Amino acid sequence: MRKLSKIYILFLLFPIAAMSQETKIQLTEKVSISFPDKPDVRNMQDIATVYSLKLADSTANFNVVVQNLEKNGLTAELIESAKLEPEFWKQLESSFLAQLGNEVKVLSKERRNIGNMDILSLVLNTQRNGKEVEISAYIFTQSVYSFTMAHSKRSDNASQDVKNKFFNSLKILD
Repeated sequence: MRKLSKIYILFLLFPIAAMSQETKIQLTEKVSISFPDKPDVRNMQDIATVYSLKLADSTANFNVVVQNLEKNGLTAELIESAKLEPEFWKQLESSFLAQLGNEVKVLSKERRNIGNMDILSLVLNTQRNGKEVEISAYIFTQSVYSFTMAHSKRSDNASQDVKNKFFNSLKILD
């Protein structure tokens, strides 16, 4: 009987273990993040790399865009100096919002510090295909790279824990 109960517990736990295929992605030498599953990867002519994952249950999407700003003639020193100006952060925000269209509402915004790096954290509300979508995003630069990390909540059933785990997995080395 005891052996049977151990087997039963293993069968209960196995689907949970099989579902969690967390995938750590090394975005650059100093920046990494873990997706809940393996994301699709698209390289865009060495200017940007896009990582995207739509959960199988369609409740949420996860996206990360890494842009090499050196391709635009910017240097790490120039970017670091620009980050000291409030206008830099306004430009990051407005560039991101412009990509999302006219019906975007900013629900919250703040600057955070993760791994000694200033990060713009946004929570937005927008319409896609007639449905409301809540988007949470981190936007920052490190060296010559620009990073945009976003979670799109497509359903009320979207897991807050999975979203938090995604953002909390962000690692930035000095």
